[in-house]
Amino acid sequence: MSAWDDSDERERPTGFGGDWRGTRVTFNNPMSWSVPVARIAGIVVRIHVFFLAFVLVTLSKSASAFGGDSIGLLPASIALAALFVIILAHEFGHCIACRMHGGTADEILMWPLGGLASCAPPRRAKAHLWTAIGGPLVNVALIAVLTPWIGFEHGQWWGLAIPNPFDLGGIIRREEMVGWAQFILLVSNYIAWALLLFNLIPMFPLDGGRILQALCWKRMGYTRSMRLALRVGMIGAMLIGLAALMTDAMMLLVIALFGGVTCFASLKQLDQERDFLGFDPDPAELAAMEDELEEEEIVQPLRAAKPAKASVAPSVASESEIDRILAKIGKSGIDSLSAKERITLQKATDEKRGGGDNGSKSGR
Repeated sequence: MSAWDDSDERERPTGFGGDWRGTRVTFNNPMSWSVPVARIAGIVVRIHVFFLAFVLVTLSKSASAFGGDSIGLLPASIALAALFVIILAHEFGHCIACRMHGGTADEILMWPLGGLASCAPPRRAKAHLWTAIGGPLVNVALIAVLTPWIGFEHGQWWGLAIPNPFDLGGIIRREEMVGWAQFILLVSNYIAWALLLFNLIPMFPLDGGRILQALCWKRMGYTRSMRLALRVGMIGAMLIGLAALMTDAMMLLVIALFGGVTCFASLKQLDQERDFLGFDPDPAELAAMEDELEEEEIVQPLRAAKPAKASVAPSVASESEIDRILAKIGKSGIDSLSAKERITLQKATDEKRGGGDNGSKSGR
């Protein structure tokens, strides 16, 4: 799992939601309840307090002498350690892929539902696609090594080398039949398979949902592809929720609720942006507007120095302000606008709808 926005390194928003670098711990923001534990290649690794609580509860239940769920403290510790390492490697895969395609990535949050990599790929379909694929590729690399190793050594492929993702207990019970080194390999292989299959579910914000959106982006456009991915994600969330209720899988139910709420909220945000702007914003188009704005900022001083061009300066300045506001929406969402910026954009939108000249650039 990953979290990223369409911003680049020139202006980066703060607070969780695509890029939460520099987030300070506040009581009103549960996603900020984390502590930094390492910095690797310029990427800060943080652990959420709920993840620590999850680890403590799991170890306590595993060490308990009561109930059939007790698997022993040492096997549980090995499984949790393997889970942490593989999830972290998966998130680093997202970060590395994002950087390789011109984006920025500087923070990873480990929390009970997995990991969240703070990535800001360029506003292009290809960059978003490779950023989404980067994590699953790490799992594929692990599986390519561990699965043949286990299959040839034990002679059992289905159920062991290729594990049943719903039968962790069967892998745990192998601990009494093999040594600790073999047990680590079995658990690591199981986790690599389970995380790969889980993350490829086409449900936002899982990697499968992001891959689906990026694949459709070039053909359908950003907004239509995002709507498709979100609607597919809502259907996936309902199916996962039903499966969780039928199997009493509480964690799976939480994931389904999280995915469903995320998809629903994202759809509402798209509708609000369309209703407010009068058109569907496309990050790629907003990026092109921003590039034009940068060119104007270089050329405009030269134009303003000529008396014959002085009369057009107010119009260019107005267009530049609209470009800046549109670029801000593409980076941080419409909720990031100030009251003054909303009024400015609303006036430009009204003028565009009425045939005014000042709104010409906001309708591109």
